[in-house]
Amino acid sequence: MATKHINASTLTTASILFTVDKNARPLTPVTLYNGHGSAIFIGDQTITTSGATIGRTIPAASSQTFYVYPNDVIYGISAAASATGAIVITYSA
Repeated sequence: MATKHINASTLTTASILFTVDKNARPLTPVTLYNGHGSAIFIGDQTITTSGATIGRTIPAASSQTFYVYPNDVIYGISAAASATGAIVITYSA
């Protein structure tokens, strides 16, 4: 297996950061690094930056690892749009 990466960006509305390949192994680790100047939030298509539907927070200049299944979709949002490619996603394929 090789480590791969993609660069993504967040918007002020929930948008897809990453879709897991349909042939991925169950519980594949995916690491998201937030290179944006402020926190981003990840979750499903209903996430927001506050309130009852706030997503999981990833602070600026930090990363978190998640374990995903084939066809999972990770959405992201931020209070202000990030720079192009500021979100780095790494995974094994």
